[in-house]
Amino acid sequence: MAELLDGATGLLIDGRWCSSGTELAVIDKYTLQPFAAVQQARPRDVDQAVTGAAAAALRPMPPARRHAILSEASRLLAAHRDEICGIYVAETGFTPADAAAEVTRAVATMRLSAEESVRIAGEEIPVAATPGSEDRLAFTIRVPVGVVAAITPFNAPLNTVIHKVAPAIAAGNAVVLKPAEQTPLCSVALARILLDAGLPAGFLQLVCGPGETVGTALVADRRIRFFTFTGSAAVGLTIKQNSGIAKTHLELGSNSASIVAADADLDLVADLVARAGYRKAGQVCTSVQRLLVHTSIINDLSGLLAKRVAGLRAGDPRDPGVQVGPLIAPAEAERAHGWIRQAVRRGGTVLAGGERDGPVLTPTLLRDPPPDSRIMTEEIFAPAVALVAVGGLDQAIDLVNAGEYGLQAGVFTRDLGAAFYAARRLRVGGVMINDTSSYHADAMPYGGVKDSGYGLEGPRYAVQDMTDPRIIVLNLREHP
Repeated sequence: MAELLDGATGLLIDGRWCSSGTELAVIDKYTLQPFAAVQQARPRDVDQAVTGAAAAALRPMPPARRHAILSEASRLLAAHRDEICGIYVAETGFTPADAAAEVTRAVATMRLSAEESVRIAGEEIPVAATPGSEDRLAFTIRVPVGVVAAITPFNAPLNTVIHKVAPAIAAGNAVVLKPAEQTPLCSVALARILLDAGLPAGFLQLVCGPGETVGTALVADRRIRFFTFTGSAAVGLTIKQNSGIAKTHLELGSNSASIVAADADLDLVADLVARAGYRKAGQVCTSVQRLLVHTSIINDLSGLLAKRVAGLRAGDPRDPGVQVGPLIAPAEAERAHGWIRQAVRRGGTVLAGGERDGPVLTPTLLRDPPPDSRIMTEEIFAPAVALVAVGGLDQAIDLVNAGEYGLQAGVFTRDLGAAFYAARRLRVGGVMINDTSSYHADAMPYGGVKDSGYGLEGPRYAVQDMTDPRIIVLNLREHP
């Protein structure tokens, strides 16, 4: 890990690695031992970071330079793949396979953002059609919002960070980045890569620390014109309520469902859910948490899926035979285990897993937990999937729509008409046909409705949000 982190304190202000005098330990999520430390930002450090970003935002880089920097950063990410994967596994507890997949996606997201930096454009507005404006020509240009605050989660500490930082830079903004306190090192490595790629001092500031101090100081600063946040609905609501009239993008999680119709390919369902319900130990906003299965096939699918889930090994993520590592903290494993035991006490059946050892929760498959149990109504964020029998497509859609969340949903069916019927009726941000709720390509618009938040990720869509349209009107006199 030495090369990217060497000399990088975790507190980056105006291109300099600084010291605050207070360290934040980074814990190995499997061994539970500290293995690194970063400098924890104080409120005055946050103020200095925003001051530097505001000064940089006054002189936006030209698009060609943004393109060159982000393209080089994409190349450097790929060149440092092995080093970043080592950092990633230690600070997240995810497996090397999960780490490698995220680095691959991060390289592509950075490249997509580079490409979007040279595609920003306005449009002509037909004001000449307004009586009295026949001699006027109007058009818009898109201008950077100014300072963007990126507050990022622990469960995707590289690619989600890039989904916020790279489009902000591509749009011409300056960024203040606050990574999750549990997983700051990927952000430190990313900051080093962007500096090495030629990003001028001031356009990326890095402040590490708890949300209660660092996050609160950011949200209170009225010089920040755009907040992009991924995390809990409770924290998202706090940001919305306290950020003044700044623009906000909130991605707030879900308890995503996938619907399995009577005509579905059950082998495909079992294969995809065994991955999508348990990767990153289930700590993914779009993880399959509820599988709503037609009653005529639920017994067959239960057998297929239970066999696959029982074959997933949990434990040390560095063990080549392990597919599911620990949760982010022992307390989270204990909480999720409690939800599972509660569902079982009230009539649910464990088909696979259901055991806990410290921060490790074995991949769990439940059948028919009570409708009002927490695993059915809240986000468990753990390697657990609930199988529920439904009488038909309408009942399944109604169950999804009745919930508070609406990020993504999956629908498995061979009937094209049924697929479009579900896609039109489901109140979610994305519907994946013959795939699980967890499918996500980085170029696509990604975001939710209801308590899952609002706004879109995906470089093209984020760049649009992180710029403002400015109207320009020319009053042209008729040529003699």
